[in-house]
Amino acid sequence: MKKTVLLLAMLVMVIASCSKLERNEKKYLEGILSEDYNTSAQAMNDFIQWIKNEKATMNYDFPLMCEKLGMKVVESPDGKVRCLSWITSKNDSITNYANVTQWLLGEDYIVYDGPIDAMLTGRKPDVRFQWSQPHRIDTIYQIEGANVPIYLIEESYVNEVGMSFSYISAAVNSRLTLKILPFFFNGIETAGNRQYIDDGKVNKKDLIKWDAKAKKIYSYMTDENDHVIPGKYETFVLGEHQFTKVEEDNNNNTEENKNN
Repeated sequence: MKKTVLLLAMLVMVIASCSKLERNEKKYLEGILSEDYNTSAQAMNDFIQWIKNEKATMNYDFPLMCEKLGMKVVESPDGKVRCLSWITSKNDSITNYANVTQWLLGEDYIVYDGPIDAMLTGRKPDVRFQWSQPHRIDTIYQIEGANVPIYLIEESYVNEVGMSFSYISAAVNSRLTLKILPFFFNGIETAGNRQYIDDGKVNKKDLIKWDAKAKKIYSYMTDENDHVIPGKYETFVLGEHQFTKVEEDNNNNTEENKNN
């Protein structure tokens, strides 16, 4: 009997917690969608502050934000790093995003509410453009077997002349911060980052692939006219300390040999 009562009490607490998260999400979303700039800006700030103060949001999927704002929620396989990104403004030349990064280091819960690139490289974001960053966070992969977990963070953006880019950088979770690993790709900071024309036919899920078993990154290639070449990839292989670009024949560069 006591066990049943305890389980029921725990269930009630879970339901109450979920209801509170849902209510807050709805409240902040209504403010963010306001046509009044000051109301929208204040709601955005309040929303971020709520995320900072409420560790339970680390396990919340923000269904309304995803539906109404196009928010994308991605997390690492170990659940310790999570990124939220959504469109804040869009015009004919560029799409801007807000980036919010949550992560766990032991019992510590940390939230960074600026552009992820500024956080990873230790740069201070320009407050004027806090919610006008061009980068969207698409995927977080994790390298298994490392002494310190290494996270491969895939980002994408569109530049001022309408050219699309996708690239992947590496970061570690240490000392209460998430830090980029400079030159983890054998002399360069990222893999990919080729400009391409998004003609609507590009499957963006196929631009960059991480093969965890082979410890390889496959990054899209383009032709002289900046069109993505289907099934053609640059290959980066993880060695002891970094990825190195290697040449592979077309038989090894096919879709069958690449895994998500």
